[in-house]
Formats: sequence, C-alpha cells, structure tokens
Amino acid sequence: MTHYLDDVFASGGFLSRRFPGYEPRPGQVALARLVDQAMTTGRHALGEAPCGTGKGVAYGVPAVWHAHHRRKRVVIATANIALQEQLVTKDLPLLAEVLPWSFKFSLLKGRGNYLCLDRLDDVDEPGLAQDEVSRQVAYLKSWAENTKTGDVSEVPFVPASAAWSRFSVGADECKGEDCEFFKDCFVERAKAVAAQSEIVVTNHHLLCAHLAVRQITREDLVLPKFDFLVVDEAHELADIARDFFGWTLSEPMIMRLASSAASFGQYQIASDLRREGPPLFGAAARLARSPAYKCRLKAPFYSGTNLVVALADLTQRAAAVEGYKLLPPEKRAEAGAIRRRAESAMTSVREVTSLSDANKVYFIDLDSHGRASLGAKMTRVGNLLRTGLFEKTESVTLVSATLSAGGSFDFIRSEVGIPQEAAELVADSPFNFAKQAMLVLPIALPDPRDEQFVAAAASAVQQVIDACNGRTLALFTSHKNMNAVHEKIANNGYRVLRQGQMPRTELTRIFKEDISSVLLGTDSFWTGIDVPGEALTAVVIDKLPFPRLDDPVVDAIQAADTKAFFTYMVPRAIIMLRQGVGRLIRSQKDVGVVVILDKRIIEKGYGSRFLHSLPPMPTTRWIQHIRPFLAGASARRAA
Repeated sequence: MTHYLDDVFASGGFLSRRFPGYEPRPGQVALARLVDQAMTTGRHALGEAPCGTGKGVAYGVPAVWHAHHRRKRVVIATANIALQEQLVTKDLPLLAEVLPWSFKFSLLKGRGNYLCLDRLDDVDEPGLAQDEVSRQVAYLKSWAENTKTGDVSEVPFVPASAAWSRFSVGADECKGEDCEFFKDCFVERAKAVAAQSEIVVTNHHLLCAHLAVRQITREDLVLPKFDFLVVDEAHELADIARDFFGWTLSEPMIMRLASSAASFGQYQIASDLRREGPPLFGAAARLARSPAYKCRLKAPFYSGTNLVVALADLTQRAAAVEGYKLLPPEKRAEAGAIRRRAESAMTSVREVTSLSDANKVYFIDLDSHGRASLGAKMTRVGNLLRTGLFEKTESVTLVSATLSAGGSFDFIRSEVGIPQEAAELVADSPFNFAKQAMLVLPIALPDPRDEQFVAAAASAVQQVIDACNGRTLALFTSHKNMNAVHEKIANNGYRVLRQGQMPRTELTRIFKEDISSVLLGTDSFWTGIDVPGEALTAVVIDKLPFPRLDDPVVDAIQAADTKAFFTYMVPRAIIMLRQGVGRLIRSQKDVGVVVILDKRIIEKGYGSRFLHSLPPMPTTRWIQHIRPFLAGASARRAA
C-alpha cells in the first residue's frame, strides 16, 4: 500500500499543512516509495538519494506507518553520531508531530558510550587538575554524579579516550547481571527503552555486535528483535563490518590479563603471561621494521605456543571461579569478564601465529614509540552479511548519497552481500548542479605521482582561494600532502585551518562562522561535513581517492584478484570522490566550484568512469574561469 504516502507528501498532505510553502521533493517521495514497497513485500532494496533529498523523513514515514499499522519493529542504523542525533532530535520528533499515527522511538548506542557505575567507584579524584586529561576526569566525575542517561553525548566536549576509558567498559569487561549496579545500569535502561520502542535508532557497530552475538547464541541480545532494517550511510557498512569482525591485540592487554590473574591468586599464570607476552610483540616489532614485512603477514613469524597455553590456563581457571556457586555474584562476574578477555586473546594469538583464517588479513601496527600491536580484519564480509543479516531479516533497505559507482550497484552488492533480486533506486538530486556548480580540471599540472605535484597543487589551491576570497575546503588523500600544502599557503592572508589542530566539530564550526576561512582535511572530512551557504564556495580535491596500497585489506584483495584495480579500487575511489564533491552544494541557494587536481581523470581510460559518476555541470580546464562563473551566478541569483 502506498496511498498513505500521498497523504503525507502530496500538496495538501500532512507535511504541507505543517510547513507553509511546502513543495514535494520527487527524490524524497521516490525513496519513501522504495522503502515502503520493500517493507510491504518483504524485499531488500538499495536506495541512492543525493544530499538534500531528506533521507531521514523519506524512510522515516514508511517506518512509522508499518510500525503503527502492522506492529513491525524497525531498526535504523547509521554510521555516525551526527545522523543518529538528527534522527532522534529532529526527524523522528517532526514525524511524531506531523503524522496521525502514534509510535515510540529510542536511541541505542554501544556500551562504550555509556557511563559504567561499577567503574565509577574506581575513579579517583584527580585533585588539582594540571593537564587536560585530569581536568576532563574531574569534570566527568562531577557529571557522573548527576547524569540521568549516562550518555557521553551529554558532555559538552568530546572527552579524550584516556579520560573516558576510566568511566566506561567494553562488552568483555562488563559483569552483566551479577554486577551490583545492574538494576541501575545505564546500558540496561537504554535497552529496556528500546525493547518498548517500535523504531530503534542505532549505529553500524552495534548492528554488527548484534549479528555476532546472534550468530553464537541464536538470540536477539544486543538489539531487540526487529522485522525491518534501514541502513543509512550504507556505503560504510562493509568496512565497519571488516573492522568489527576482526580484532586487535597488544602487549598492555596481555599485561592487564596477567594482573587480573594475580588478582584472584593465579600467580603462576600471571608470571607465565608476563614472561611469554613481550617476546611475541618484540618479534612483531622487529619484523615490522625489517624489509621482509610489507603491510601484512604472509607467513607465521612466531610460535606463541607457551602464550596460548598460559591464556588457556587462565581461561579455564577463570571459568572455574565463574561457575563456583558459593562465591558472591560480584566475584563470579569479575571472573566471567576475565574469562571472556582471556579466551578472546587466546583465539587471537592462535590465529596470528598460524594465519589460520583464510578470510582474514593479519598485520602489525607500530605506534609512535615503536611498540607493536597485532591486528586482523576480514577481507570479504559479503557472505557473512548475506547469511547473518539479509537471510534473517524480512526487509533490509540500504540507503546512502553514494551507493553506485559508474552507474551500477554491482560493487556495493558484492561488498555487502545483498541478494541480486533486491530493488534499486537512484533518486534525482534536488539541486541543479548545471546551474549551481562548475567543475574545474586544471590544465598542465604534473602527474600526482610526480615529486613536483605537491608544489603545483599548493599553487593551484592558492589560486582557488584567491578566486573565491577564501571559502575553500581542500580535501587530501594523505596527511603528507595536506601538511606540505598547508606549509606553503598558511600565511596567505586568510585564516587556514588544518585537520589535527583541534577537534573536527570545532574546525567545522569555525569554518562556518569565519566566512573567508580555508579548511584543509583528509579522511573523515570527505564525508559528513555540512556547510551550506557562502562559507563553502570551493571544494578542491588533490588526488583521485584510491584506497591506500599499503592497507592490508587492499593488498590482500589485489593479491587474490588480478582485476581488483577495476573491480575494487576504481569503484571505491568513485564512491569516495562523490562523497567529497557532495560537500559543495548543500542547499538550493548554494553556488560553487569543484576543483580536481588529478590529471588522470582526463588522461587515463578509467577517468571517464569518475566523470560520468559526477553530477552534470559545466566543465573548464582553467582556474581563471572561477571568478566569472561565481560573478555570473551571483547576478543570476540577484535577478
């Protein structure tokens, strides 16, 4: 049934009665119909909806209708906190006000986002707070005494991990039902509210945790049982799943287990762990610094047998304490947490010393002090998501502003394992790029792999800044290039902000407020930055954002597939490029230019795939054309 969508979106419908001057957005209505049809028919779907479509309302309306009329529970999973907050503070409250169908909604985050009352007892007063972490701990200690939700998002700043980690626990450390604070636990309260909600907003990580626990227990223990799922920002799902179903192991983790073993009298095991742990990570550090290591492990490098034995002993002893009924529940719960951590570490050591899982890539990370940690990620998660998610959920709709690459959904289908019969939609953009934007592909720049490129790129960025009177977001594919360009343009008369100077949210705020400022960023600045208006007039992109060749997952995929450049590298880069370009036009009144400094988009055969994936807009090879374009656009707006 879709007639109710007309009641909501059509002229004279619920939305138009609420908002004078409301006009239906064709892309929003099309996405709403796709989601409704998927939920009605029990089908999966892929919906690409460009920026400005209003995705939250588009999938929110059918979610509310099916929750109210069919008593279906809908989970909405997003990749970032900003969108979760928008859904629960703006979009869903709006629908609750506008729509005549009652429903309850809630937000459920991962355990690490909530204050742990048990951990709070162990946090000492920092006294006279001399450093930033100590000052944050002092503030959090005071906040913890008064919070009603325990949600870290209540804190008016983003706490450093060194501060917040003293107040929260992971799933492996949680004592569960045997904790003395279980009845007052903020996580359990949030789960109880979610269990009474028809619509639950969560994140990709918690969705993956739910799938992992359900795979083992066959029960819905993390998220409440749900019928329908909408995954927003779905282009990030595969990478988050790769990380989640992998692991990280470090020497401090082994040392903490040794301390835990000693805490309940297992001094021999503690001694064994302290003796056997350092050699593993020492060998890893030596290998990582040697010419023999290239971004991932390709052969076993260390036995690890004695360490596995010690961890197995700790697992068994902790399990025995956990099962000893005469002990107080609190002690048994502590033993259970130790058992889970020891078991996880034991599995990790076994895997990394034998490279036993063919679907994982194993690697070594060195920190700034040269200390090694070990890690693993899944190379392909399509089969896991197909069997654990799509085959066990009545309807899943994947939504993003960038799901297709080169006009096809083939790449995302392969990445996430969605069945071939899933419906598809590419919604029309509400923005007119042909009139609002211009694409600049500067002539005569060096190849981006040439050592002269950075100097030429800095010169081009400066020319764009001058043409736009600041108001430029420059996106880089590496910190090296970003820092080199920053060094050359930092004293150009404009305020030049750079990623790393302060938190991303603060950088974005200043960039919005200081109209003539310039912002340089990498990685996360390609997505999620929303700066409508004149503060952002140009987006400059230094290189086509191909995945890093030294990424262990990329290296493994390329080694396994001779066509990986075209089947994996190019589609990923296209999706990332489209995300970067999407930072420019954020409203009907925005006007600006996209400047891509990578000549390969013109000269290489695959470049046409990138160009065809971008919105249609006038193109020039000359930066000097920017000023006339912006002047003409301003004149047209004034008229």
